[in-house]
Amino acid sequence: MTNAVSGDPCVPDLSVALVCAGGWRPLGRTLRALAAQTIAERIELIITVPEQKPPEELAPLLESFHQIEVIEEAPIRNVDFAAGRALPRAKAPIVASIEDHAFPDAEWAEHIVDAYSRSDAVAIGSAIVNANPHGTLSWSNMLLAYGQWSEATPEGPIDWVAHHNGTWRRAALAALGPDDLWRGFDREGTVMRRLLEAGGTFAFAPRALVRHINPSRLGATFQLRFDAGRLYAANRARDERWGWPKRIAYMVLSPLIPATRYLRMRRELFGKRPEVTEARHGPAMLIGLAFDGMGQMLGYVAGSGGARDRLATFEMDRLQHLSAADWRLFAPDGGNR
Repeated sequence: MTNAVSGDPCVPDLSVALVCAGGWRPLGRTLRALAAQTIAERIELIITVPEQKPPEELAPLLESFHQIEVIEEAPIRNVDFAAGRALPRAKAPIVASIEDHAFPDAEWAEHIVDAYSRSDAVAIGSAIVNANPHGTLSWSNMLLAYGQWSEATPEGPIDWVAHHNGTWRRAALAALGPDDLWRGFDREGTVMRRLLEAGGTFAFAPRALVRHINPSRLGATFQLRFDAGRLYAANRARDERWGWPKRIAYMVLSPLIPATRYLRMRRELFGKRPEVTEARHGPAMLIGLAFDGMGQMLGYVAGSGGARDRLATFEMDRLQHLSAADWRLFAPDGGNR
């Protein structure tokens, strides 16, 4: 089939980088979602895993795609950096990075390719849908991390696109250089800032849906939100070169952060989707924001303290951060912990 962008039948329309530190089996659900794409035969997969050969039950799925490249990397210490190293190998003019706990709807790839054909944007974001919507903590983490990219967000230009489950023009990423590219795939989204600094623009495709598993255990939610807040505060104080008086002042005022952020975000998040209501999800949002505020309180005066490395573990094995009910739903072989 001829490439819709280049006109070359030997070139795929879209290259998708998948990374899974746990090997092939945890990738099963994501692979099935990509194999079900309406344009699967025009997709290249670049899969980074600790071993080359897939299990027999997954091997037939790989026949659905235009082409496959497997990168053996053992151990995988940082999923984001591994994705950044894989993307320069892509053959398609449009590239994507999909997490092993994210599942694109069947028409996702088709909508992404179509969106690029109608836009000059260097990066286009997908609508992120909650894949485990039955727990309030999963909604807290979902809304805090991805709330601005819902199906209700209008199509067109947008200020920011998350690099997790993001898509890009390959040429724009290539202009950054391979070393800067993989290093830019950090928690702070450095690669996105560099694209903006280079004059690029972003867009949003609300019909391109990706279902995302979110942490749903209380302990995991605390660690995730606390470390996210701590890293943010540490980076802000460092980048803006705050002195100790200002650091201490922000630490003292940190208890006000959750309420202030909640009042601002409630207008953006509630009332746009029938399944997201303030009565049901507001309290969990406040809990998540309170954990974040605690992290900021410490980050302003004590720095990140390894928060970045701890946050990276949330992308390594999402199952360990799920409630028992969610674990049974998403574990590759089912069963109990």
